[in-house]
Amino acid sequence: MTTSRTALARRRARNAIAYGTTTAIGTLALAASAGAADPTGGASASPPPSIASVQCRLGCAGIAAAQAGSTIELRGANLAGVVRVTFVGRRGRADDRATEPLSAAAGTVTVRVPAGARSGPLRVLTSDAQRSPRSAAVLTLSRSGARTQAPLRAGNGAPVDARVVDRRVFFDGTKHARLDYVLGGHRATDIAIDLVRAQDGSTVAHWDEPQVAPGAVRTIEWDGLANGVAQPEGRYSFRITAGGAPLARRAQAPGGAGAPATPIDANDPTSFVYLDHIFPIRGPHTYGDGGGRFGAGRAGHSHQGQDVFASCGTPLAAARGGRVKTRAFQGNAGNYIVIDGAQTGDDYAYMHLRDPALAKVGQRVHTGELIGFVGDTGDAVGCHLHFELWSAPGWYSGGSPRDPLAELQGWDKTS
Repeated sequence: MTTSRTALARRRARNAIAYGTTTAIGTLALAASAGAADPTGGASASPPPSIASVQCRLGCAGIAAAQAGSTIELRGANLAGVVRVTFVGRRGRADDRATEPLSAAAGTVTVRVPAGARSGPLRVLTSDAQRSPRSAAVLTLSRSGARTQAPLRAGNGAPVDARVVDRRVFFDGTKHARLDYVLGGHRATDIAIDLVRAQDGSTVAHWDEPQVAPGAVRTIEWDGLANGVAQPEGRYSFRITAGGAPLARRAQAPGGAGAPATPIDANDPTSFVYLDHIFPIRGPHTYGDGGGRFGAGRAGHSHQGQDVFASCGTPLAAARGGRVKTRAFQGNAGNYIVIDGAQTGDDYAYMHLRDPALAKVGQRVHTGELIGFVGDTGDAVGCHLHFELWSAPGWYSGGSPRDPLAELQGWDKTS
């Protein structure tokens, strides 16, 4: 067994050297890792790493463009042991460039772009010779270190590259509305950012960013609130002012209203659609009619919700974030969960889940968060979600149910 482990360590070390891991520390780490025994008597190895996204963070030529010397961030899985990052470039190994990371953690790696690197995917190597596949995400590098043409330019000539990360976000969702931007030029500049609502031109949020350094990607996030109140659905846009000169004419002062100073184009990279609900069934579905409709007759009572049919095992998401009020099993409802919708006064009930709901009583869940799977538990004919909406003060606590079909169909169209 000792001979086998030693041979395995040597093979892994040779493979690591072939992929550029030539430091003495890296080789020693490989040997130590290869010699670690697992309970079955073999050599243990960590899960292979993977790269999900690539983002320039410092010394950038634009939001999506880096250059030699830029610091970039890789996000993915099983990255803590990364000892080598390879910039793959075009086909063939002639233009591959490999370098050691600046830092490595379970989900992130930071690395400086080496001279001679070309645009293309990346791959990483860990200390126990686990190699990732080439990333689907491609890093764009500007030619000869020249900055890319930014899509926006202030009146003082300062270029700013800016775009939202997600073009559609939800109130109280797992992700906030997020703007990434990078200042070009060579001088630090004061940046001001307004969030404008297209419907009436109101500025609902404002940020001052003094003396922003060029080349560093910065992030602004909005949680869907203004003065603690959830804002209405619709299109919004981040408007940027650099050095006192707007990149797009600003609308009203914070809290003001009126016609938009500049119409918000759906193709504007700084605009997004904000929604207050997500449709709960995350897969193919059909609406029940007849006995599946709200108010249909039942023995001794009427149907208090809307049935939506989908295959058992289809994921269920919280239509609106909130706190779990009830999670239980009942003979008619099967596995069910009731969530108080944040800032609505309504309660949202989901019934016939395949398994007990994933969230527990008292737990806070977010819009779009997985809460369970479609099932047919309880008194159910076929796999489906029985969905109820109750007015304040809530489900069987003084409120009353209402027909949720129109709301479900509206959420279905937008999400």
